[in-house]
Amino acid sequence: VVPNQEDLDQAAVNDVRGMRGYILAHEVDPIVSNQLRWNDFTDGQRAAWAQYRTDLLNVPQQEGFPHDVTWPTKPE
Repeated sequence: VVPNQEDLDQAAVNDVRGMRGYILAHEVDPIVSNQLRWNDFTDGQRAAWAQYRTDLLNVPQQEGFPHDVTWPTKPE
């Protein structure tokens, strides 16, 4: 069975949301939820990580979603 465009679009949505969830769970949440590590950050670093998390959550609101996604840059 050849998938139609709606099926392809939904698969793309699922892929992008899955990647976003993976990044949040494996890169962001371990830092944000670790109070000792979080407290070692400067105010600027905390703001950068908070913005990164927000930008990840806002990926589905991007104009090209799900086929043209600009991933936010992870803070250092």
